[in-house]
Amino acid sequence: MNDLDDIKNFGPYMLKVMNLIGIHSKEDLMTSDYKTIKKNLIKAGVKPHLNIFYSIEMGLQGKSWNEITADEKKEIQRILKEV
Repeated sequence: MNDLDDIKNFGPYMLKVMNLIGIHSKEDLMTSDYKTIKKNLIKAGVKPHLNIFYSIEMGLQGKSWNEITADEKKEIQRILKEV
C-alpha cells in the first residue's frame, strides 16, 4: 500500500523519488533514516537537495515544508554532513 501520498508535502516528485529509492509506504519511510535516504538518492542519481529532507521532516510532523525552524534545518544539515 502506497500511503506516502497522505504525507503533507509529498506531491508527485516526492512520491517518484521515494519510490525510486525503495520507499513505498509511510512505514518504509519511518524505518529509514536520513543517512540511508541520502545514500540511496545518490545511488539512484538524484541530487539529495535539502528541500527533500525538509519536506520529509515537516511532512511527518504534519506541517508545511516552509514551517521548518532554523534549529531543525541545522540538525538535518548536521546529520547529512556525516554521510
